[in-house]
Amino acid sequence: MKIGQLEKPAFTAFRKDFLALAGEIAGCQVNAGAVWQHIGSSECREQIIKEFIRSMEERYGFAIVLKSPLHDRPGSVEGVVGELYHVFSTMFLVEVINSKIRAGEKHVEV
Repeated sequence: MKIGQLEKPAFTAFRKDFLALAGEIAGCQVNAGAVWQHIGSSECREQIIKEFIRSMEERYGFAIVLKSPLHDRPGSVEGVVGELYHVFSTMFLVEVINSKIRAGEKHVEV
């Protein structure tokens, strides 16, 4: 699935990017199995989410819009990444369809 020449990242690449950014902001290595609420402070986790969304918007041209904040979500880091990826994938699909409609394609294949 692509928007123009941009291909949707696989979950593993998406997770790798999130973990790298989280580690950079938290100042320590972050692994997917860690308890999310143990990664820095609530403010630190909020910054991680905001910076990751900003970087995805820069890269793909649309922002991930969350229904509720994730900085205090219970569970693992993997759960947070999974929720972000689910929302990202849905929005990516919408953008693919919209880009094909804007381009005037009669047959929209995703």
